[in-house]
Amino acid sequence: MAKPDFLPLLPPGMHNVTVQGIHALAVAPFAQDQRRHDLHQKLAAWVGALQAVGVGGTLWLDGSFLTQKLGPGDIDCVLWSPQWINGGANVTATMQQQVTRLLDKAAAENLFGLDLYVETPAPNMVLHREAYWRGIFGFGHDRRTAKGFAEINL
Repeated sequence: MAKPDFLPLLPPGMHNVTVQGIHALAVAPFAQDQRRHDLHQKLAAWVGALQAVGVGGTLWLDGSFLTQKLGPGDIDCVLWSPQWINGGANVTATMQQQVTRLLDKAAAENLFGLDLYVETPAPNMVLHREAYWRGIFGFGHDRRTAKGFAEINL
């Protein structure tokens, strides 16, 4: 049995936003929803932690957090090709350990409320992997109703 779908916050397609833009879209309109506030704070902390150690990438966000559902459980996301912004110069073992922990699926869920997937496809597989995730994120659980998802450039 498919999960119920709640009304999406974005029209169909991919929408480039910022972490602050996600707040305006998915938190501010739900002022009484403490869970949304907490999830957004954790998302901002996670993004900030990656950026603080010099890791960039493209983050796709989806899930009930980007719908009108009250009290979403987590934020579904895919981080595409995380990489050291400075090309890896001056990366310490401590920094590498921090990144490993930040990108660990279980740790991301427990500490940051993220249902995190990390994609680093080979060049000949990028289109295939993006098409897969666009199919997952771009449609409701009924697999017919198109909806939107967010993209944040880190």
